[in-house]
Amino acid sequence: MYFENIATLTLSSPFLYQSEPNSTGNALRKCLIVRYGEIALKGKNRERFEKTLERNMRKSLEIRGIESKFKRIRGRILAYTSSEEAEKVISKIPGVVSVSLAEEMSYDELFQFLANKLSGMGKKRFKVDTKRVDKSFPKTSIEINREVGSYLKEKLNWEVDLENPQVTVNLEVINGRVYYFTEKVRGPGGLPVGTQGRVVSLVSTGIDSPVATYLMMKRGCEPILLHFDRGTEREFRRIVDLLSEYHYDIEYLVEEQKEFPKYVKKLDEIGKREWTCVLCKYMMLKRAEEIAKKKKALGIVTGDNLGQVASQTLENIYLVSKATSHPVYRPLIGMDKVEIENLAKRIGTYEHFTKDKCEFRPRRVVTRGREEDFSSILAELGMLE
Repeated sequence: MYFENIATLTLSSPFLYQSEPNSTGNALRKCLIVRYGEIALKGKNRERFEKTLERNMRKSLEIRGIESKFKRIRGRILAYTSSEEAEKVISKIPGVVSVSLAEEMSYDELFQFLANKLSGMGKKRFKVDTKRVDKSFPKTSIEINREVGSYLKEKLNWEVDLENPQVTVNLEVINGRVYYFTEKVRGPGGLPVGTQGRVVSLVSTGIDSPVATYLMMKRGCEPILLHFDRGTEREFRRIVDLLSEYHYDIEYLVEEQKEFPKYVKKLDEIGKREWTCVLCKYMMLKRAEEIAKKKKALGIVTGDNLGQVASQTLENIYLVSKATSHPVYRPLIGMDKVEIENLAKRIGTYEHFTKDKCEFRPRRVVTRGREEDFSSILAELGMLE
């Protein structure tokens, strides 16, 4: 073993689920409409994916002390809660395509509700946009648009404008009830974390690896974050906090490279100091494989981006991959730097990245390492299996 574990932590919380939402004000009328995408295509496995998404949302609210109640309906999940923070929390959960804070009522109640809700806005150009999730509802979306539109035009003296409205009256019909909302907050989409197995993710405090981890979470993977400390543990824990906004239960490990200076010294002695970065990544993957076997993880994730730095040329990626028999997933491999930075900004990690503080980085690095040369170096270091 080349590294010594110095910290292991799982972020979790007590179970706070309540059987009924907090009945303050209009809590029973207000709810969050949660929409998903790919889950709808899962056939016989659809219910398992829906349940996992519901669990992830509920747990994410629980650790923030937010009481909630969920109702799964084909095509939607309804979340009842009295907290205004819940919409922001749920909008970050992988598997969620969008979420809307809505007010729930019967169709007969809708007209007077809208008259009261919109009457103080002055004269507006408007349109009504209805989505009929419940196809058994006796009125079509077009009929609802016309009826509601005619009523508001007469009641409020508003003008219908389907092309450039100042106000859009958004309605969804779900299980015979009507839901009014003003906006859709975008979610990550993808699949719920926990539906695709565990992975060990190598995470530094740079830009790339947190984004790679997020993308694997978005594809349903449960990450175990592995950080090799170079005086960066405090910054790393900030990254953990940010990634934890996307999943309620993040396990991470912080390890020191206690043996690495010895190998760097040996590289100096044999005149191969330019191989330091390749060797370092090789050793990291070896350690990640040990943890993956112990944790029953099905792969290793890195933030590699082809050609971005010297250790990420195709030749060097090929060499370091020989450190493990586990699959190595590189979700950023084909992206350019701007794409990665934009994703980092979107998920909140960009503002917290720090430059690599590695004291062992050589002045010159090998960019196109040859397999026979690297094998010879590993043999001299006593690391060739």
